[in-house]
Amino acid sequence: MNDNQKKLTETSELGNVDQIREILFGSQTRELNKRFEKLESDIKRSFDELKSKIEQSQKDFNNRLENEIELISKKIKNLTIQQQEELSDIKENELKQEKRIQNSIDLLNEELSSKHEQLYKEQLDNKNSLIDDMNLLKLELFEFLELKLSEMNTIKLSRDDAAEIMLEAAMRIKGNSVEKQLNLVADENKD
Repeated sequence: MNDNQKKLTETSELGNVDQIREILFGSQTRELNKRFEKLESDIKRSFDELKSKIEQSQKDFNNRLENEIELISKKIKNLTIQQQEELSDIKENELKQEKRIQNSIDLLNEELSSKHEQLYKEQLDNKNSLIDDMNLLKLELFEFLELKLSEMNTIKLSRDDAAEIMLEAAMRIKGNSVEKQLNLVADENKD
C-alpha cells in the first residue's frame, strides 16, 4: 500500500471511531461539556466576585489605614507642638529666673560695694579720729609732764609724789583720771 491509501484508511477508521464514540458517549459528553461550561462560568463569576470583594476590602483597609495614619500624624504633630511650647515656656522661665538671680546678684554686689566703701570710710574716719586723739593726749601728756617737771624743779619731790604723778599720767593716757579711779576704789571699799 502506498502512503495515500494508508492515510485514507486511517481517516476512514478515525471517522468511524468518532461516530461510534458519538453514539456511545455523545449525550454524556455534551452533558459533561455543559456542566464544565457552567462550572467554568460559576468559577469565573465567583472568582470575579471574590476579586471584587478583595479589592473592596483592600480599598477599605487602605482607607482605614490612611485615616489612622493621618490621625496618628495629627496626634504626633499636636504632641510635638505641645512639647515645643512647653520647652519654650521652660526656657523662658529659665531666662526669667536667670535674670532675677542676676539682678539679685547685681543688687547684692552694689550693696556690698556700698557697705564696703561706707565701712572703709568709717574706719578711715575712726583712724583719723584716733590719731587726732592720740596726738591730743600726747600734747596733754607733754604739757602735764612739763608742768610737773617745772614744779619738780622748784620743789623737791618725794617718791610718793613722783608715783602719784606717774599714776595720774598713766591714767590720763588710758583715758581715766586719778580722781575717778579713787572714787571707784572708795565706793568699792564702802560696800
